[in-house]
Amino acid sequence: MTRFARDEDGAVAVIVALVLTMLLGFVAFGVDIGALYRERANLQATSDLTAMSAMGDPSAATARAEVALGANGRDAATLTDLQPGRFLRNPAIAPEQRFTPLPAGSPGINAIAVTLTDDAPLYFAQIFTDEQQVSLTGRALATRTGAASFSLTSHIARLDGLDLNRGIMRRFGTAQGLTQGNMNDLAAAEVRIGDLVLGIDSSNTNPAAILDGTATDEAVVSALRDLVPRPGWGALSPVVNSASDAPFEMTQLISSADTDLGLTLVDFLNQIEMPALDVLRGLVSTDQTRIDPIVTSDIDVPGLTAISARIVAGEPPAQSGWIAIGEAGTQLHRASARLTTDISLSAGTLGLIGTGVSAGEINLPLMVELAGSTATLDDISCTGTDPDTVIARFRTSHTPLHPGNGTSVAALYLGTLPGGTSDSTTINPASLDYADLLDLTIRVSLPLLPDLVVPGITVQARSRVTVGQSQVEEIAFTRADLAAGRTTATYGSGQLTRTAVAELLSAENLELRVKPGDAGLVGGLVAPVLNTVMAALPGQILTALTDPLDGIVDGIIAPTGLQLGAGELALTGHHCELIRLVQ
Repeated sequence: MTRFARDEDGAVAVIVALVLTMLLGFVAFGVDIGALYRERANLQATSDLTAMSAMGDPSAATARAEVALGANGRDAATLTDLQPGRFLRNPAIAPEQRFTPLPAGSPGINAIAVTLTDDAPLYFAQIFTDEQQVSLTGRALATRTGAASFSLTSHIARLDGLDLNRGIMRRFGTAQGLTQGNMNDLAAAEVRIGDLVLGIDSSNTNPAAILDGTATDEAVVSALRDLVPRPGWGALSPVVNSASDAPFEMTQLISSADTDLGLTLVDFLNQIEMPALDVLRGLVSTDQTRIDPIVTSDIDVPGLTAISARIVAGEPPAQSGWIAIGEAGTQLHRASARLTTDISLSAGTLGLIGTGVSAGEINLPLMVELAGSTATLDDISCTGTDPDTVIARFRTSHTPLHPGNGTSVAALYLGTLPGGTSDSTTINPASLDYADLLDLTIRVSLPLLPDLVVPGITVQARSRVTVGQSQVEEIAFTRADLAAGRTTATYGSGQLTRTAVAELLSAENLELRVKPGDAGLVGGLVAPVLNTVMAALPGQILTALTDPLDGIVDGIIAPTGLQLGAGELALTGHHCELIRLVQ
């Protein structure tokens, strides 16, 4: 017995048996935990792919997610949640607050969050539990924002050459403008608008927040100068030195729908490259209520003896910047404008008025009022590769003039307005008064007596005509348009000037009278002669003055870029982020 007790044969087997149980436990942990990590990584990869696929077309997110699951060997039931929403890549917002769930189909959706749940089998770990599998969850959030940048033609005279320099000297207070060489240098210098925005103010946690705030001419021109290489840099130095530090709303320069997009919006702005000269034009044109005299020396119309003209823009509405950038729903407005002219034509333009009747110079105080306009980005698409795919769709329309003009897009007035009438408000047609048109001298021959001569009979005129009707029009740009550079479209009818002038001078609209103060001169032998003249004058005016007045109005309007009843929309950028995972 003693020998048996001391015998150690087989002791290792006991130890191995005890340790084997523990080793099997470690194997179970090692194999099963490794397998679970692998399964979880695979599930997460599938979650990422599913979210990105769904984000490829949010309108068909569920169907695309199920296709992605099938392609990765998983059942559609694996998708336990698919939540569309809005993600803001904004450093000023806490990470956990950047995603906001939204109902499917809501405007502003730019992100899809998915949750996948699947079972992973257990192998050796079944020794220690009754469970044969473990439930795993994968979550992913994919985002892509689409936007467009666009501009509308302004009613303000085009800022080229002398006009631009006048604007620079007026806005910045400089003693002189730019030379042609300066303009060439600035036109050749391309500037990224995002860099310009950051240069204006880089102190915000959200770099796009400046677009909701104010800036100064000094800050904008300084930032522009810093982005321009020499010699253009030197051309801007005098402007910087005299630029004002008075604040103006940045929306007057760049209109943006949602600056909470933060870095996304700045990235989009950096996709817009503009010549530095255009940026300067845009800044000068934010002074939208200015009065611009128009150079009329090039107008050559027979009978024209004198002319002066100016253009005045109305009060700019909100969101009326130089350019706009944003998602669907973004709007850009242009203020109404008024062209005021004083035209003088020689007396001979009318031809023979009547026997014994002579006329002095013809005066035509003419006002042309143009409605403002609005462009709304209705839809922006980042899907599809077909050349005919519509990538941006807009609605355009004209904003109304005074209610007395109905829905017309323009109005022409011959007459005068009451003193004190504001240049920047729409004209009330009821306030239009008569204007002195021409002075008549009537000579009546008397037998055996000297001729009866009555000079200084003033004929007054008043007329108003509306042009066109505001209509909502749709403008669409396709991928083929973008690739070919066809990014400008005209809306409205245009080419209405001649028709409008003819209607303005027609007998149906033109009112003529003898100036009330001259009534005492009209009597006796003069009255029948004057009545004959007044009866014939409307037809003579229509026949003799339509062509000269049409030529004069065209000569004024053409250099300014104005068009009655028409406008121009330019797509300056189609911006689509690459689909990215953010969680």
